[in-house]
Amino acid sequence: MRNYLAFLLLGCVLQLAPTSLPAQGKQDPYPGCGTIIIETRQPGVAAFGSWSRFIESQGVRLDRTDPTLLQLNTLPIAIKKMNCEYFIESTVTDNGNILVNLKWRSLSADSATGQPASFQKWIYGVEKKSVAFTLYNEIMRLVDNYGYTLIWYNR
Repeated sequence: MRNYLAFLLLGCVLQLAPTSLPAQGKQDPYPGCGTIIIETRQPGVAAFGSWSRFIESQGVRLDRTDPTLLQLNTLPIAIKKMNCEYFIESTVTDNGNILVNLKWRSLSADSATGQPASFQKWIYGVEKKSVAFTLYNEIMRLVDNYGYTLIWYNR
């Protein structure tokens, strides 16, 4: 009888305890992914305002913003050690997820035209000294400082 009461009491305590565990995103991106998703759990407009203010507070200058479509682009950011530059394209969904994409290019002039290369979509790569890996580390410094821990990756 005593075991039954202890079991019943334990069942009641477990029912009253919070049942949701904090969700976690994937810890590392997978090769071939090109979008970082930040889950904010805010309405889209609030997440857009928060993200754009945060980016500016980190010293990154905005190029274009569209509060109606919840989209923003930054001006190019140079990475001298890799001889390249990149910019951030962000779109915020109505449910507050921030989709972050990067576009990058080499700063070396094209040998045929003499013009800088055109921007290309960033895709994660695991090679440690590659541009793709360096860009991932650059953007994750920004994302990690934003303060939301639910981060996902997509192609």
